Amino acid sequence: LKLGLRKKVTIMLKMVDVYSDSPRNFAIQSGVDITMVKATQGTGYVNLYCDTDYQAAKKKGKLLGFYHYCGGGNAKAEAQYFYKNTKNYVGEAVPAVDWESYQNASWGNSNYVRQFVDEYHNLSGIWPLIYVQESAINQVANCAKDCGLWVAKYPSMDWKSWNVPNMKVNTIPWSTYTIWQFTGDNMDRNLVN
Repeated sequence: LKLGLRKKVTIMLKMVDVYSDSPRNFAIQSGVDITMVKATQGTGYVNLYCDTDYQAAKKKGKLLGFYHYCGGGNAKAEAQYFYKNTKNYVGEAVPAVDWESYQNASWGNSNYVRQFVDEYHNLSGIWPLIYVQESAINQVANCAKDCGLWVAKYPSMDWKSWNVPNMKVNTIPWSTYTIWQFTGDNMDRNLVN
C-alpha cells in the first residue's frame, strides 16, 4: 500500500476595488476574479456609479463586494445609511467598511469601527470586512474576532502591476488577511485568500 502525500495549495484570487473616479472598465477587468465597489460614504454620499459597476461585474460573472467609506460622524448612523443603500446586495456580495484618515473626522477613535460593525451586523446578520492600512490596524483590532481583515500595504506608490511584491504584511491580532491591497496608484489591486 502506497500512501500519497498531499501538498498544501494556497489559492489567491485577484480583486479590484473601484469607486466613482475609476475608469468604468476597471469593474470588468479580464483576469480579475472579484470586483469590490464603493457604495457609500458618511451619511450623505452614494456613489453614482455603484450599481453600474456592480451590475457590469455581475454580468461578467465576477464575485462581488461593496464597501462604505467612513466619514467619522456617527458610526451607527453610517452603518444604517450603508445598509439602507445596499440591502439589495446583501446575500449576493461581501460588505466591507473602509477606515482611512482622509475625510474621516473620527480617525484615531478605536471604538468607531466596532460600533459600525455591530450596528451593521444587527441590521444584516453579517459581519463586514474591515479595510485599514497596516500601520493603523490597532484602531480596528477590537473587531478581529468577528470581522475579516482587508489590509493595505504597498511596496511603493509606483507599483503598477499584478506582480505580487515580496514583502511581509503584519496582520496582528488577525492570524492572516482576507484581502491584501498591494497597489493603490493607477488601480487598486488586491489578493484575496
